[in-house]
Amino acid sequence: MTGHQASPARAGLPAPRAATARPHNPAGQHAAGCRPADLRLAAWKKTALYAPVLLGATAAAVLALAGTAMASPVTGHDTTGTVTISAILGNGDIVTGVRGTTSGDVILTGSHAKGDGTNNTLPFLYQGPLTNPTDGSGFHALTPPFAGFDTGTGTGTFYGPDTSTYNPDLIPAGQVRAVGSYRTGEDNVNNHGMIYLGPVSGGGTWTTIDVPPDGSNTVGGVRACPAGQPGCMVVDTIAHSTMGNLVVGNYDLNIGNGVSGNAFIYNMTTRQWTLLQLGGSLASGTTLYGIWQNGGPGSPNYTLAGGSSAYSPVKAQRAFLMNYNERTGRFGLPRFYRYGNAPTALTHFDGITAVPGGFNLAVISTAQAASMAFIPATGGPRPLFGRATWYPIDVADSHLCKDSSGGCGMITANTVYQNQVMGLYVRQQSASVSVPGTYLATVPTR
Repeated sequence: MTGHQASPARAGLPAPRAATARPHNPAGQHAAGCRPADLRLAAWKKTALYAPVLLGATAAAVLALAGTAMASPVTGHDTTGTVTISAILGNGDIVTGVRGTTSGDVILTGSHAKGDGTNNTLPFLYQGPLTNPTDGSGFHALTPPFAGFDTGTGTGTFYGPDTSTYNPDLIPAGQVRAVGSYRTGEDNVNNHGMIYLGPVSGGGTWTTIDVPPDGSNTVGGVRACPAGQPGCMVVDTIAHSTMGNLVVGNYDLNIGNGVSGNAFIYNMTTRQWTLLQLGGSLASGTTLYGIWQNGGPGSPNYTLAGGSSAYSPVKAQRAFLMNYNERTGRFGLPRFYRYGNAPTALTHFDGITAVPGGFNLAVISTAQAASMAFIPATGGPRPLFGRATWYPIDVADSHLCKDSSGGCGMITANTVYQNQVMGLYVRQQSASVSVPGTYLATVPTR
């Protein structure tokens, strides 16, 4: 869900190249739904339904809400021109993240169906043009070397990449960093977090990261599990996005140990975890899906993107942006958003990228299954966020869904590159057969 653009930021908010990409053809195996704040929003993963393994309970409900909305317009939304929508990659490939490179190519992350009769997936990396990505040249499904993964029950996905274009001091030239989650089936953990560093074709280093339940290695000693509950454990650590020294994502607790579902920030240099407490609580249904480093390599200033029920009197899930300084640990005030700048039950930012004058964001909402938002940002590396402009992406009305006898039963917006959004669509070919895929939508903004 990483947000992305074509060239790195050396100072201030970077300016990407003009988008020239056009779409092609994918499909993948997952998606899920999640309920808003009362369920575990930590694992709110779009790619979860077809890879249940990669979901926490949250994913199952939020996406259910997003899926039923389809693409009806909302009062207050803004749109310009016609959105071009096509499919990319191949059946079983779901794109979850993207990052530009100096050469003009992109790095895509996601999950690739094993095709072994199960819902299990392999994490993949793709390097090449966004004009015509396929699961041939430049596409690599990787097998994590974690104990038990290759026994037949292992499943995993990458959710977000980063490249040396943006962080040359942390990522060697020719390599990428990708974060995600995996499960082996050999323990009681649904999802372990993971970090890969190495070539797109594989052969790099793999690291497991799990949110500590007891406050060890957390800023301020904040505990994920309540004290006095020895049976409590963290069952999901889902790393969504990475940039600079940081990884952001969500975690879940096992059932029966208090309200679960919260966001984390992991510092790869200090190996310290920050557990978010928006509204003064670990149980405000807060998610972090995107991160952008403002000011270029070495800058301590970031903008975080996700969703939360904090400060909402009716516990509505609202999207938010918030600044963060990794050196001081200070957060800015969150700015909350609802699709169309009108009341909605759920709005969530799933990806973020810097563009001239602000940020583009991939959005899901109960009012609009998939959309892109532009939010103006002023003030340099610690920006102030303005009023959103919304661009609906009507995948349900595109040929991708209309050519299917049953239409599409699930649509999301997973990530954004410049003015191009990628997400999941699931074609219902019959009552028992559904075919997931990835769409690429080019959104005219002028």
